[in-house]
Amino acid sequence: MKKILTTVITFLALAFISFTYSCKPDVCLDVVCANSGACNNGKCACQVGYEGLHCETIMRDKFIGSWQVQEDGTLSPAALYATSIEAGTLINEVKLHNVQNTFTAPVRAIVKADTITIPLQAVQRGAVKDSISGYGFIKGTNPLDQHYYQHATVTFFYTIKNNLNQINDYGVLAGLPSNWSK
Repeated sequence: MKKILTTVITFLALAFISFTYSCKPDVCLDVVCANSGACNNGKCACQVGYEGLHCETIMRDKFIGSWQVQEDGTLSPAALYATSIEAGTLINEVKLHNVQNTFTAPVRAIVKADTITIPLQAVQRGAVKDSISGYGFIKGTNPLDQHYYQHATVTFFYTIKNNLNQINDYGVLAGLPSNWSK
């Protein structure tokens, strides 16, 4: 009888120790992720195109709006002009209008966090097709961060290759970057 009692007590002690040290609280129990985000170790892992503590914000929204551009390319004179960025078809895509103050077709760009990338593409400038590629970084300028990038700047680094194979550079190789302000 003593052996059975010792075995039962040992079993219960091992079960209690095992239960106490192997059970961890579910850190994702109270975490709700929006836009098909998934909880991973208590934090939301967001789908492409979304960000925020709970994946509640569309990344590209901070880029959308009207912009004032100040730039000076290696082949073009200094310029100050207005442009705009609008939502593209994909959740992480935007369209840049009036690039270089001459493009008649929008330039497609992809947003990831605070970076905007212009993949290599042909773009119409009047009757001529040029190619463009580059990237940029956005920075909010509202010191209190009250409104999601309502006031912001984007520093763009891009090149435009014309039909004569000349490259107009904006900060990639030789020129100054293009500065956009909201």
